[in-house]
Amino acid sequence: MRRRQLFGLAGAVALTPWLRPKAGLPIVRDGRPAAAVLAAPDSEEAAAELVAYVERATGVRLPRTPGAGLTPVHVGVPGPDPAVPGLLAKLDKDGFLIRSYQGSLTVVGPSVSGTANGVREFLERYAGVRWLMPGPDGDDVPALTGLEVPAVALCQKPSFGMRSFSPLRDAARYPLQHLWARRNRMQTTATEPIAFHHNLHTLFPVERYGQTHPEYYPGGKPPPPGKLTGWQPAFSVPGTIDAAVTGILEYFAANPGAASFSLGVNDGEGFAETDPVPAYYAWVNEVVRRVLLTHPGKRFGLLAYRKLETPPGFALHKQVVPFLTQDRYAWTDPAVESAAHALVDRWLAVCSQLGFYDYLYGAPYLLPRMFTRRYARTMKYARQRGIVAHYAELYPNWGEGPKPWVFARLQWDADADPAALQKEWCERAVGPAAAGDLSAYFDLWERFWAERVPGSPWFLPNATYQTFNLPQYLDLVEESDLTRSRTLLDSVAGRAATAPQKARATVLRRAYDFYEASALSYPRTVAPPVTQEAALAMLRSGVGSHQRRLDLAARRLALIKEFATDPVLVLQMNPASFPNLTWTGWNPGEYWSLVAYIRANEPTGGPVTDLARSLSGPYAELILHGVPAPNLVVNPTLDTGLAPWTLLPRANGTRAVSRPADEAVLRVTGRGWGGPCQKIAVTPGLARFTAKYRAPAGTSASVQLALDLFDPAGVAIPSSSVRSPVISLRPTGTWTPLLLDAEIPDKARNTPVGMVELIFLVDSAADVTVDFDDIALFNVPKEAP
Repeated sequence: MRRRQLFGLAGAVALTPWLRPKAGLPIVRDGRPAAAVLAAPDSEEAAAELVAYVERATGVRLPRTPGAGLTPVHVGVPGPDPAVPGLLAKLDKDGFLIRSYQGSLTVVGPSVSGTANGVREFLERYAGVRWLMPGPDGDDVPALTGLEVPAVALCQKPSFGMRSFSPLRDAARYPLQHLWARRNRMQTTATEPIAFHHNLHTLFPVERYGQTHPEYYPGGKPPPPGKLTGWQPAFSVPGTIDAAVTGILEYFAANPGAASFSLGVNDGEGFAETDPVPAYYAWVNEVVRRVLLTHPGKRFGLLAYRKLETPPGFALHKQVVPFLTQDRYAWTDPAVESAAHALVDRWLAVCSQLGFYDYLYGAPYLLPRMFTRRYARTMKYARQRGIVAHYAELYPNWGEGPKPWVFARLQWDADADPAALQKEWCERAVGPAAAGDLSAYFDLWERFWAERVPGSPWFLPNATYQTFNLPQYLDLVEESDLTRSRTLLDSVAGRAATAPQKARATVLRRAYDFYEASALSYPRTVAPPVTQEAALAMLRSGVGSHQRRLDLAARRLALIKEFATDPVLVLQMNPASFPNLTWTGWNPGEYWSLVAYIRANEPTGGPVTDLARSLSGPYAELILHGVPAPNLVVNPTLDTGLAPWTLLPRANGTRAVSRPADEAVLRVTGRGWGGPCQKIAVTPGLARFTAKYRAPAGTSASVQLALDLFDPAGVAIPSSSVRSPVISLRPTGTWTPLLLDAEIPDKARNTPVGMVELIFLVDSAADVTVDFDDIALFNVPKEAP
């Protein structure tokens, strides 16, 4: 692949002319070292990497001390070239120079990380090394008989001054993946130039201010000790500015080398102000102004997140860097992209520096979520608009093959060609003979996410991030997709030539086994049968496929456990930790549709009932057991008042619930998020939650049905909720049905499940009035008594 000489923040601009080679500088010649690597003390790691990979490529180990006839390779020091200091001054800290001068070679950057990036460019450009995946099998190192570097004057800097993938920025949990990210020039927690994460809890610890200044907290009520989310300081209270400045000055005194401080709000909401935008950003400006009086040059990142996504009506201090949060895969929809560009324009009108925060997962998606071409467009746009930083929650799934590598490349060079990058990755990963089929496999899934998913009920055009914990996109998978994918990957495995190529093909094939088992065992959405023939066919199909679906569901869970100990295939956001991504092979929608048909059409028996009685096995037996299942909801039609319905305690805004005096309905009013709830004892198994809603003309709101999981004693199981997709309410003034078919697990987060909290989660930015009625929850165990 032809490479650019320099990648700049505003495009590729050559700082120095390309010198055509007159004679090469020998590094390895005739099986012997022809160069010596001389390194600055702080660049020893980079120098050792250079020596190690040259040895892997050539079999020759370069000495670390100068010698007669050896080309000096200066790593991390300017060397003898007098132009180097002036050129380094023009680079950001991650940029680098590779320059030949009077028989010597210099590889150096303005920082340790810049020098390391230069060494990796040297290895890629001249030794052909690629770091395709984490781990030894992820390296592609061509065998070379010699190594020579032409006369060169190369100077590079990245398209974005900040480039970071979560969780690969941290070394502790995934060291091999962390190293892969560094080798592909991504930054880490130690090298990121801007802090911006959720952080205000560090400035307002309740232990410090809870007793003396309760007014610093929403409603004058300090949170419990140790609670870091769901609340913000009261930005309209002047004393919070003093407290913040004090805390930041203490931080810089303790960390004099820190270049930035995060003013990112705490996770969750819990704002004291109805409209936090003007209060928060005015607060930020004053805090920053006062800190800079004694600490000039520091930068202050923050999260333009959810309620703070809208820019203020005034300019932000030039040292403030908002990170605008969005899953920019949604830009696949042209209308979403246009609206997002307009929002970026509004932000750039009030701030001098803007960052992008993205959600590029990866895990826990159950298919290869490929959108490299879409992402390339986004990165080119970001560079053109002067975006200075890019942070993404990647949580890579290495069954997605080139995706993490291509995304890292695009962060370094936003003008790179994603198709060429994918082609290169596939050829290097599995060899030229197998690369065409591998690229076709990833193209298949790129088309799936580009063409089928946008516009589907699962796709949320206006959400901060897509609902990765809901798998309804699997409804869009066709049998031909899976057959074609299997055929292509089998071909890849057969055509891969070398041992490393075969190892990488095996990684991709094992990942596909998980995708396939997920898609085939997934409880797909079904159309309820309306005729006897359709009901009989659904029953026969359900019985015939039941055991296979159980086996495939067990297989996918077994693969998740296997992957947990694999340093490459480990799913860093474990699908098994999300109730909606865990199933046993039963299809609750199919099951309850057959039960509903028999209830409605065969109350005293009939052909479908007779067929169920005649068929053996647990599936048919449970159909008959579910027909008389009672409604577990107390006061489902609101005839006896509001009780036991209450407002969900974590609801926010002005959300309220009531039972109007003139009509027996469950009414939700106000704005914000949340709604009515009722706690119900259940048996792990199959459940159906149904209701109907009425929203008058002009209503703009969404609703999601939820069954939050509790243990048998009624204690909530954290982060365990079975939910429907988010549904935009139809403002017709007529009654419209709602439905959530679900499987209640035996355990959630290793805790037995014994109760659920049935919830209507209404979300609206403006005041609304939405009514619910005819509410039912049916529940049966997966084994008939």
